[in-house]
Amino acid sequence: PKQMDLLGDVGAADQLTSARAENAVLTKKVKELSQKVKALAVENQALLAEVEMYRKEGAIVGTSKSTTSAGSNVDATDGTETPEEFLKSGNGVYPSDPAVTLEGLHSNSNPLCCVLHPDDTMLATGGADFFLSVCQWGGALAPTPDAASNVVKNAIRLRCSSPVIALAFSQQSLGKELPVIAAGCMDGSIVLAGYGNSVSGISGISLTPSNDIKFSKYVKDLAWSPIAPILAAASAEGTILVMNVSQPDMEAGSVTVEMIQKLHLSGTVESMCFSKDGQNLICYTRDTPYLSFFDVENGFEQTKINLNKTGGSTVGGFEDHVSFAVMDISLSPNGKFLALATDTSRNIVIDAKTGKQIRNLYGHTNDGFSNPKIAWSSSGQYIFGNTQEDGSVCVWDVASASIVKRLEGHTNPIRALFASHLTDTLVSTSFDKKVKIWLNPM
Repeated sequence: PKQMDLLGDVGAADQLTSARAENAVLTKKVKELSQKVKALAVENQALLAEVEMYRKEGAIVGTSKSTTSAGSNVDATDGTETPEEFLKSGNGVYPSDPAVTLEGLHSNSNPLCCVLHPDDTMLATGGADFFLSVCQWGGALAPTPDAASNVVKNAIRLRCSSPVIALAFSQQSLGKELPVIAAGCMDGSIVLAGYGNSVSGISGISLTPSNDIKFSKYVKDLAWSPIAPILAAASAEGTILVMNVSQPDMEAGSVTVEMIQKLHLSGTVESMCFSKDGQNLICYTRDTPYLSFFDVENGFEQTKINLNKTGGSTVGGFEDHVSFAVMDISLSPNGKFLALATDTSRNIVIDAKTGKQIRNLYGHTNDGFSNPKIAWSSSGQYIFGNTQEDGSVCVWDVASASIVKRLEGHTNPIRALFASHLTDTLVSTSFDKKVKIWLNPM
């Protein structure tokens, strides 16, 4: 019989043990280096912003740099005076408690977008399952184990023709509610749905518009005017449709849609919003260095605000330089500022009238393959944003331009964010197929 090589077996076991120990050390080292790479990436983005600023300043010929007294308050990011709203750090009040988790609103599919009704009572989500879902999310706060599942069970579900990737509730129009929600789909179609809300529950139907509303490419964003029943819809083909929507006939299941204007831009319209007074429709077109402001009451005359501004004025030679794309736009609750989420791991706060850069926000990661999202807290002191690295929500204090908290709860990256301007309520949807509603801690 073959003799057992005991010494050989012991030697092999020792080698295996040694290899495992070495592998553990290497794994730990890789994790440490990965963390350093992430930190360096953040620092690199900050340095790139500084370089961009110095390039602009260096291009100024014959213009002296403005100086300020030692006692003045200046934002170190670009040399402009800090607005009164951001002189002090936030008061620490913002939604951070994942009070509600809704699973199954879109069966086993991912929820792709979310929006709250203007009074915060209803939550609408759109999913990869082709459905628009509307629910009374507050019922999930009831102290019963099946409260959240009952909300999902009682939600209304309206089937669309493709995945729903954009949503918008109509706003109060001259003191009268327009009970319509718009849904933008992957196939370029726009669905208008009418709804009713009462103590007994919610109801909803898909409305047949008087005119077909469809793009040749997918819908990118939707926005309602805050003062009139005007809906703007933007697409990847570079077109914006602006239309007037009448009160729906719920019994007939119809609604009259009157086209006001068609805007044809040079590229994909990534995001848009209306100004607080409804005077301007603000949008960003890919591969351009500016925001477009279209005057609604003056024939949609266009005004461009260059994003290469330092201290409110563009610099010769760099006006047309494109260093990032604005993927999401959010208007502050007071209407004075715009928060811009870009595809270069950089969020920017600008003055909504002058375009002056107020703050640059770093500490997260979002590149051209991610879905950067951004939203304001109801106080206007904090900004929420996602990161492609994980499922957390980054919370920035605008005054200090620093991340004060990361909201943990989702297990996969976040697809959409919506924050109420009425209450401290934040909604997030994730690729973990869950919808979370964040409230102030009790």
